[in-house]
Amino acid sequence: MNNQLKKGFLYTALGTYSNFFLQLIIQMVLSRLLTPKDYGVVAIMQVFIVFFAMLIESGMGPAIIQNKTLTDKDNRVLFNFSAIFAIVIAVFFGLFGYLLSWIYGNSIYQALTWIQAISVLFNGLNIVPTALLNKEKQFKLVNISIVSGNLVAGIVGVTLAFLGAGVYSLIISAIISAVITFSLNRFFTKISFNRSWDTKALKQIWNFSKNQFGFNFINYFSRNSDNILIGKFMGAAPLANYNKAYQLLLLPNSLFLGVVNPVLQPVLSEFQDEPEKIKEVYYKIIHLLALLGMPLSVFLSLMSKQIIFFMFGTQWQMAVFPFSVLALTVWVQLTGSTTGSIFQARNHAKRLFFTGSVSAVILVSSIIIGIILGNVNRVALSLSLGFMVNFFWSFYQLIVKSLEDKMMEFLKEFIFPFFLAVIMFGILKLIALLSISNIFLSLVVNGLVFLAVMALFIAVTPERKYIKMTVRKE
Repeated sequence: MNNQLKKGFLYTALGTYSNFFLQLIIQMVLSRLLTPKDYGVVAIMQVFIVFFAMLIESGMGPAIIQNKTLTDKDNRVLFNFSAIFAIVIAVFFGLFGYLLSWIYGNSIYQALTWIQAISVLFNGLNIVPTALLNKEKQFKLVNISIVSGNLVAGIVGVTLAFLGAGVYSLIISAIISAVITFSLNRFFTKISFNRSWDTKALKQIWNFSKNQFGFNFINYFSRNSDNILIGKFMGAAPLANYNKAYQLLLLPNSLFLGVVNPVLQPVLSEFQDEPEKIKEVYYKIIHLLALLGMPLSVFLSLMSKQIIFFMFGTQWQMAVFPFSVLALTVWVQLTGSTTGSIFQARNHAKRLFFTGSVSAVILVSSIIIGIILGNVNRVALSLSLGFMVNFFWSFYQLIVKSLEDKMMEFLKEFIFPFFLAVIMFGILKLIALLSISNIFLSLVVNGLVFLAVMALFIAVTPERKYIKMTVRKE
């Protein structure tokens, strides 16, 4: 299991970090070529693209990974059904543009949704090939497809932006990425359609799939109601500023959980009836994520202005405060976002759905309170408090109910990371007394101090031996 995890983490890390730096460069260029209003339009569409993609998948991907009895014929039949779902949902997405135009008072959505429906279609077709590659632990091939698709899409998107295509450059870029990723994954799996439409394959994955879909549905609204409500009641420009802050909040998730989560379920599902084995591995992962996430939360919050200005330009001033607040929950995002994979690996999709339902109430309530208070800064504050409450709720369900352990045993993994975060805060505050005015120089100095403090803390505490033992253990 340890060797499979290490191999999976390695290939996924190569793909994730290559894609991250690629996307970072593209976003830095596009943020200077496009206006906040352009990004606001796409941000509103992106919320619903994720929703329609979720409808197409219906929990099918994780269910295919978890089920070890599916035959090649079953997989091809499931590919048939996924194609039908993809076509139907893509058409509905095209028609959905008329509703978006009415809700947000902008006729541009009527054209954009029909164009974007192409990417919805190909993302739907990609569900079964991607699940099969992950099930066979072909993480190298999965990441080759993702990086290749995003590389070509990024080049085309930037080129179109320079030519003045505006918001269409973002839409076409997403289409190209979806088409290339699907084409490569289908080539790798050799999956094809089947003449049979036997529903037996669907019945085999239904129990797991329905609960997974229920969780995805609830989680979608809890995670996107802020974008929906801000876009409706505050407008596209405030939404764009908030969305920039939220995107940065999720960057550590993309960097680190983009490596961890795709590997956890395929590998740990082999031990679904052995919670002790899963717990042993999972606690080590949580400890390392907290050791990175807690001090990183402090760094990102204190450096919020420098980071926003350096990455996106001074026109994004209004995104600084929301990011400084949301950044304090980076460690919550890093650790909490792993829970779904462990519920899946334990084959506890029903508990995942229940946990996600209560989480939705917590997070949506926090967002509504922020909206009522009247601006995106207060939404960020209220939502951050909601994240903290949800952290304890979700982990109680996972640790006590699913992994059959005590909550205090789990929380011990956060003791040393917390001390490191406190030390980091004090030292960075001392560095702030230098009053470095140059944005880039300030980031470099504080970044080097961050790395030095991390390295020194690990070197002089038991963390050094812990990390060495974890990495080397076979």
